[in-house]
Amino acid sequence: MDLLQVDKSKCLKCGICVECCPSCIITMGVDGPECNFDRGCMSCGHCVALCPVGALDNKYTPLEKQRPVTKPMLDAETAYEFMRMRRSVRAFKAAVPTEEDLTKLLNITRYAPTAGNSQGMYYVVVRDAEKIKAIADAVADWMEEEIEAGSENKRYFMTVLRVYRERGQDIIARKAPCLVFALARRLNTTGVSNAEQSWAYAELFAPTIGLGTTIAGFIQTCGIAGYKPLLDLIGLPPKHKVVGCMMVGYPKYKFRRMPERQHLKVEFK
Repeated sequence: MDLLQVDKSKCLKCGICVECCPSCIITMGVDGPECNFDRGCMSCGHCVALCPVGALDNKYTPLEKQRPVTKPMLDAETAYEFMRMRRSVRAFKAAVPTEEDLTKLLNITRYAPTAGNSQGMYYVVVRDAEKIKAIADAVADWMEEEIEAGSENKRYFMTVLRVYRERGQDIIARKAPCLVFALARRLNTTGVSNAEQSWAYAELFAPTIGLGTTIAGFIQTCGIAGYKPLLDLIGLPPKHKVVGCMMVGYPKYKFRRMPERQHLKVEFK
């Protein structure tokens, strides 16, 4: 089967698929669009999704599996308010998120943009309280090693360790009932940026199903650094690496206002 299938009775030869192909591998032939390099297709599905008459099919992103756009786009004011309402949650109820809720949360990340449509994200969900505590302790140990090694973050890590070990406040894992680790194949050079996009989708979607989230920055940095004691606790699959970590739980408190941020800094030329 060829990569592209064209219904010649429908095709308008409008050239939209040619113009919008990210890989520039579609050209307009006498009988309609043609792919001149099948292996260059990144499986984004744009060619099929953009066709105004449904004349195109792509074996990697079949027309029959594409969902029609039927619901209206959010108006600008509603979308603006919704995005402003996103908050980083660091105080959670004791209840552990259900597998159903976590699956809903992570399912939306499949639609986040990834470099070259590489996708390929893999998640490890940790909901065991003792293991989460062990993970936080491992990160604290890593910080101590970084301090001894003269890390540029030495002073910052010292402050964190004072809060975590001397004051007994969990500034590392925030007593979150759940940690979600994002993994990518070891040779994937865009894994971290892909994870960041995935987290953005998850964080915006979370409140709609009653969840709160925040990026577990200390744990994430430790994981990306490849600290073996942490990787062992996660049970890292072969040929994978940690590219992100997010805390998830049911928010303990409700935000009632939206804080302001720095004014927009932009220059038009």
